[in-house]
Amino acid sequence: MPELPEVEFCARHVRAGAVGRRITAVEATIGPPLEGPPAAFAAATTGRSVQAVRRVGKQLIVDLDIGHVLLHLGMTGKILRHPIAQPPRPATRLIFTLDDGHRLDFVDSRRFGRVAAVDAAALAEHLDRLGPDALEITADPPAMAARFQGARQAIKVALLDQSRIAGVGNIYAAEALFLARLHPWTLAGALPVAAWAPLSAGLAETMNASLQRELGEEIIYLQEGAESPFLVYGREGAPCTRCGTAIVRTVQQARSTFWCPTCQPA
Repeated sequence: MPELPEVEFCARHVRAGAVGRRITAVEATIGPPLEGPPAAFAAATTGRSVQAVRRVGKQLIVDLDIGHVLLHLGMTGKILRHPIAQPPRPATRLIFTLDDGHRLDFVDSRRFGRVAAVDAAALAEHLDRLGPDALEITADPPAMAARFQGARQAIKVALLDQSRIAGVGNIYAAEALFLARLHPWTLAGALPVAAWAPLSAGLAETMNASLQRELGEEIIYLQEGAESPFLVYGREGAPCTRCGTAIVRTVQQARSTFWCPTCQPA
């Protein structure tokens, strides 16, 4: 599922193919991922020029000459650039036609994504609810530790709280905790100061590794048949790559957590 690296990959491709282009037509299906009526969304975006494409945590923001488009990829969303003549894929929910003979298609099979046309005030209100971007704050472990001061949640659960830091999801939280040798049930507010440096480094390492692996034109998710590159995520029962102990899966707040009992002792 898309977390910070996948959204950053998407942002880079949309930025390369859309900045400086004008949106000449918009088609959208009724219902998710689009918020509001398709006609209103089309009226707010058709004829607008793309000024910039940004990522904040897991949010993708397309800045237009008037207004903004706020996108969240949800569980399976992706944005693909195609020539106008190429037929759209199944599960295409939104199409932006550009003035260079190409389209940007939002494909979302499970319809858990989000797309909305917003003004500057609404965008600021939404972004104000997010913590610092995960890839930025990992460069400053004391600042990251301060974001979790007093937290009474397990560290794995706390890492998913987008109001503390933005961009970490289930996969990269599990991977970072493994790299840092931290037990996922450790209370976030009880982590010693010395633990935040390896945890910050682990987050940066696993996210940057995913960014370096994404070399094609399209994200291929695990459920679409991609080979898993992860050390613990999705590897229940498989031997740990460090020590050979079987990887364990537990559930924290209805989310699967994968970890090594030997490398990540309580």
